[in-house]
Amino acid sequence: MSPNRPALITIAIAVAVGMCGCTTEPSKVTPAGAATTAYPGAPTPLPSGLVDPFAGYATVVDGRLAIVLSGSSSCPPHADSADLATMTFGFSVDTAGPCTADLAPTTFEFDVPSTENLPTFITINFTSGDTSSSQLPVLQ
Repeated sequence: MSPNRPALITIAIAVAVGMCGCTTEPSKVTPAGAATTAYPGAPTPLPSGLVDPFAGYATVVDGRLAIVLSGSSSCPPHADSADLATMTFGFSVDTAGPCTADLAPTTFEFDVPSTENLPTFITINFTSGDTSSSQLPVLQ
């Protein structure tokens, strides 16, 4: 074996591993659905009055209503509907595949006519097998 052969094998392995694109990070692609935009994580800074960031909340980000929900980063929720007249939003999650239990936040931003007179609470209808309805606070 030539003296350079081990070095070439090491380089070849490093290139192969680098090209495979393997990662332990969850997918960063979040479908927006009915929302204007969606992304993993929560907007910063966190709004004042936020007691439990994992419970879900709404806030204003760059003139849009931002709804932050916590759940699996590998099975994030989808925004299915938005009724701006009643401030009712529908979300669902596909749990067909393996889902992590990491309570990662996902933010959905919705264009609204005005962010000045938002209600104190919005209604979320969430479907994951069964449908449940809850009220989320709008924090500013």
